[in-house]
Amino acid sequence: MRVNYICAKWGTKYGPHFVNRLKDMAKRNTPDQFEFHFYCYTDDAEGIDDDVTIIDFPDIPNIHPKYWFGAEDFKYGMARCWDRAKTFVFNTHNFAPDKPTGRFIFFDLDVIIQGDLTPIITYNMERPTKMKSWWQDPRPMETRRFKLSHGAYTNGSCKVWSDDQCECIWEDVLENQEKIWFTYTDGTDNYHSWKWGRYGEDLWDHFPSWMAYSWNRGRSWDEDDLNVAKYRENCIVCVFNIDLLPFEDASRGSTKQDNLTHPELLKHWRGE
Repeated sequence: MRVNYICAKWGTKYGPHFVNRLKDMAKRNTPDQFEFHFYCYTDDAEGIDDDVTIIDFPDIPNIHPKYWFGAEDFKYGMARCWDRAKTFVFNTHNFAPDKPTGRFIFFDLDVIIQGDLTPIITYNMERPTKMKSWWQDPRPMETRRFKLSHGAYTNGSCKVWSDDQCECIWEDVLENQEKIWFTYTDGTDNYHSWKWGRYGEDLWDHFPSWMAYSWNRGRSWDEDDLNVAKYRENCIVCVFNIDLLPFEDASRGSTKQDNLTHPELLKHWRGE
């Protein structure tokens, strides 16, 4: 089976080494039975390894990052830039020259992969699947105010789908972009939760809580496993889903990798 990993890098919030290390982590944790490919949507390929296939952002008005309000500010780290840039990953027909099929796996650049990816690659191949914010209190998510104003019960750090299962998302973005940006003001997690989640089109399935955890918020509200900054060796992916990241772009000066308290997590990040 062909497995196509995808990431998105726009501006200087993350340096090229984040792409390279994500690629290396994915490759180390993808068994040889799968055909490995790695793609990066980016506006600047300098410093990215040669075995990463570079994809330019298509010049589409109001979707390409350069058209956004305050785009120059966004380039230097504001989150909404990243949100819209990540919608391009569903445009798999733009993956020239090979226009691949198979499994597509998107990862945010600030995740750490710490285990065999087979359960994620093969999970529920009948439906697109993404992470759920298992660490959040589910009760406020049922309120109308939560839905419309800010929250999301999903987490966009990892998404998996087969072939053209998510083509409908890209088509919706192209056709209804202004409505989407106006309605889902808290970003694409909000959009995926309420447009394509269980209260909308019911497109997305969710990975079980044992597969991933948040370094900043814990693993599962229901299981009372909310200790932060705790390494969970049996999980596959560690995400960092608040602005206080565990490390920063080396191009900005110092990095925080060495400030992580658990040596095993650092080993996964560095490939030691």
